[in-house]
Amino acid sequence: MSLLKLMSERYTCRRYSSEEVKEEDLLKILEAAKLAPTAHNNQPQKIYVIKSKEAREKLLTDFPYNYKAPCYLVCAYDELRLGEKLFNENGEIDVAIAITHMMLMAEELGLGTCWIGNFSAEDVRERLRLPKNEKIVAVLSIGYHREDDRPSKLHFINREDDELIIYL
Repeated sequence: MSLLKLMSERYTCRRYSSEEVKEEDLLKILEAAKLAPTAHNNQPQKIYVIKSKEAREKLLTDFPYNYKAPCYLVCAYDELRLGEKLFNENGEIDVAIAITHMMLMAEELGLGTCWIGNFSAEDVRERLRLPKNEKIVAVLSIGYHREDDRPSKLHFINREDDELIIYL
């Protein structure tokens, strides 16, 4: 499948089957994150794999979104790996690129994902006992689509090129 076709078919999954994510699929998804480009190749991303029932319960306590995915990836960056500060801190950008790589790999493997950004990073840090020097950017839910999962209506709305692209 071409990359553009893959990107056009990918949508946010909010209904997962109860099937566990196959270990070989998870390893490919995590490999995709390792291949993501990062500023100065500092590779500050840290990915916490949340699969066990106990770990999912810790993560999802008071969590605003529980899509009942069999796997969640808590995506953070280690501030100590950012290196010399130039004009911008790139940790969030580096993690965003890694997450995008993982979402596209998951799609290629037939898995759905949802980028979750609306949560208290501090609450998640405390519940999972993550180090203070690691900044949580997002949580990625991963699993196989449930049969009744469909893209939202908003998925099919795209702005016109002249609204998005400006030649100077």
